Amino acid sequence: MPQVIGHRGTPEDENTLRGLRDAADAGVSGVEFDVWWTQDGVPVLSHDPTVDRTTTGHGPITAMTASQVRALHTKRGEPVPTLTEALSFTTARRLTAMVELKPTPTPAQLDSLLSVIRATGAAPYVIVHSFNADAVDAVHRAAPQLHTALTHEKTRITGNQAARYGTSLNVSRFLVTPSAVRDWHSAGLKVYTWTANWPPAWEKAKAAGVDAVLTDRVEPYKEWARTACAPTVTTAP
Repeated sequence: MPQVIGHRGTPEDENTLRGLRDAADAGVSGVEFDVWWTQDGVPVLSHDPTVDRTTTGHGPITAMTASQVRALHTKRGEPVPTLTEALSFTTARRLTAMVELKPTPTPAQLDSLLSVIRATGAAPYVIVHSFNADAVDAVHRAAPQLHTALTHEKTRITGNQAARYGTSLNVSRFLVTPSAVRDWHSAGLKVYTWTANWPPAWEKAKAAGVDAVLTDRVEPYKEWARTACAPTVTTAP
């Protein structure tokens, strides 16, 4: 049965410590979240380049200091966490932390990322991933001991192509097939698939043999997994 990763923590409190806690309490093996850098070089959690959708504030994160971002709250009252806070939490819980880099980091931003990973002791649990191949390349070159992954959609990618970017592949659920997963596994990759939110997608991922699914619906997935794993009881005629 594929392990379960909380996509952005939870959809109700995405990219917040509350979302990460709620996902952890629901029984995930890991969480996924997104990172941007503030104007003064601090990595913080946010999916969007601006704070408009997720907080009561306005403007691009890159034009705000960390203090300005930290003063904001989501519509449910949660502060915007720093990467240090997020990785401190996931490391304490021994959760896989799938850290998605939105921009390609500058050298200074890359240094700050690696410094946070070192300071929090998160290296054994972190997978740094991105849709941006240049971002993954930058991390892989600077810290080849870290787990990295390309996040990929739309076109088929071979195992050998994906293995250039690290130890895992985070791939759209629409590209997951048994033959594709066999190819990716044969290249030594762990296979994660996103965003699988309903039983047909979970069943497809299970049948294909992926290692983990990213989902917004952790508790329904866990219930489905328990049902799917339950032994079939037959009675003698």
